[in-house]
Amino acid sequence: MHINLLFNKKVFLLGISFFSCFLLASQKKTVKTVSIIGAEIVKESLILSAMRTKKSTIFSSQEFDSRILRLDAISVKTLYISNGFLEVSVEDSTRIVDGKVHVFLKISEGKQYFLRSVEIQGNQTITDKTINKILEFIPKKPYDPVTANKNLSLVRQEYEQYGKLFSSIMITDKIGDSVNVQIQVEEGPDVYIDTFFIEGLQSLGEDNVTREIAFKSGDLYKKEEIDLTKRRILQTGVFSYAGITPLPVAGSDTTVNVLIELRQFTQKQWSSEGGYFPIEYYRGVEPIPGIGGEIEWRNRSLARSTTNFSARVIVQGLLSEDYLYLIYPKFGMDMDFSNQWFLERRIPTRIRLFYETFTNLGQEGSLSPVMRYGLQLTSHKKLDKFSFIETGLNWEQFIGFENDQQEIEQRTFKMRGLLDRSDNPLFPHNGYRLTGEVSQTGGILGGTRDYVKIDLGINKYIQIHKKIVLAGRLKYGMIFGWEESYNDVQYEKFYLGGSSSLRGWDMLKFKVDENDMPNGDIIRLMMNWEIRFPLFWILGGELFIDGGYLTDSFRNQSIDQIEWDGGFGITLMTPLVPLRLDFAIPLIKSTGGFNSWKIQLGASYIF
Repeated sequence: MHINLLFNKKVFLLGISFFSCFLLASQKKTVKTVSIIGAEIVKESLILSAMRTKKSTIFSSQEFDSRILRLDAISVKTLYISNGFLEVSVEDSTRIVDGKVHVFLKISEGKQYFLRSVEIQGNQTITDKTINKILEFIPKKPYDPVTANKNLSLVRQEYEQYGKLFSSIMITDKIGDSVNVQIQVEEGPDVYIDTFFIEGLQSLGEDNVTREIAFKSGDLYKKEEIDLTKRRILQTGVFSYAGITPLPVAGSDTTVNVLIELRQFTQKQWSSEGGYFPIEYYRGVEPIPGIGGEIEWRNRSLARSTTNFSARVIVQGLLSEDYLYLIYPKFGMDMDFSNQWFLERRIPTRIRLFYETFTNLGQEGSLSPVMRYGLQLTSHKKLDKFSFIETGLNWEQFIGFENDQQEIEQRTFKMRGLLDRSDNPLFPHNGYRLTGEVSQTGGILGGTRDYVKIDLGINKYIQIHKKIVLAGRLKYGMIFGWEESYNDVQYEKFYLGGSSSLRGWDMLKFKVDENDMPNGDIIRLMMNWEIRFPLFWILGGELFIDGGYLTDSFRNQSIDQIEWDGGFGITLMTPLVPLRLDFAIPLIKSTGGFNSWKIQLGASYIF
């Protein structure tokens, strides 16, 4: 009897839970419209972009949340105040019709105030111009107290660059027909470092961290050196967190102790990743979208040091022209040792041993597997978050099978760099990128080949209207000393065609031989121009033209040699990278007509 009662009670409670969930689900309402009332000077599109409450569309259903709407009203008011409307009022209201919510924001803008003057007192280390620039105070422009208060911490950080750790800044404004601002600065004394303490090392030797510290006892406390120390500690690859905190010294207002708090990554771990992404499959070709995956075992602290060790197994493959199956599979294994120090100097260094087999389309049109193994020694110097200079020495051996038993030994010195001045690494809207690579194979290094390769490029991004971007790329490359007898097993020469270069041609087949096999050359010019724009939801569009040529002689170069294609594409914005589906058609120069359309699938923007 007791068991039956208990069972019935559980069934009853479960039924109540399901019924409650049903009631909650039935009470959820969606947003039908969002109306802005009273906005005259500030554009309605700017107001809507500041709100999290959106109207529902055929692609997405926007659930109504009264708490979010109240926060939206605050956000809109803040937007107005940052544009000089100091007396603005924002009222939210709703109306429900047929179970749908209609949202209204009633705005009373009030008077817009402009900044008349800024008076700064007490500053000696930092100029008036610098303070005004940081706080974004511009006379005769709308007064923006929101940005000024938000940027006060940046002024204090600027003072920390000069050892002024205990500065204070107070802003007062006098509001009449316009706004007069007074800024009172108390710089405080110069602050020096007494000593430092390290916490969180676990089993790692302390000297592995102390050598990364950019300051020493007795130095003036400078934020630049503190930030550099953080970056250098994190660059070791051992720590997931590095925090540096100044601690006041009792009885002194001019000295501090520095506490360095560390948190280490898991020292040993397995990891795997895979997907559809650009693969550097051939050296003379832009990265080609393909399917790949890898399994890695990593030890982040080899022998209680900051030497990182990893061992990987990699499998990659390119898709066929109809994207239905994999072709040219590539299998590889490597071992990697890296450290920020080399021969007791801070030279970020990586030593890599590798082995791989891959399938190329041979000169005779037959499939020819190739084995490649070797050693790489590289030094990677970061200039900022995304820019870098990398130098290295490569020794590698190629062994062909089937019809080609020739062994190829290459010894190469290589230098490559990236200067990234774009505003976003994945979705750039403004700025530019400069790329360059110079390599010397053979020469004093020896080996079976002797040639020099240079490849330079520039990407430019211009936001021409809101979210519409004009993007352009120009790349020029040349090879000196290439002999016709060299077998191009790894496509060292330049090739064009495919989703990452000239989209009006099949992969690598801009220029082909008598067997319809890819035919590269020693000089390459390539240019791409795109207009990128949003469509709806997470879909975007692009209109593009591509141009370029391949030639074997410097004297044969001319604008008339450039072959062109054009087309359009659809992009799908994923959380990682945009996916592209491009439709391109080449222009036939001899007739002035067009060839057949090509469909190219790509991961991320072409550049």
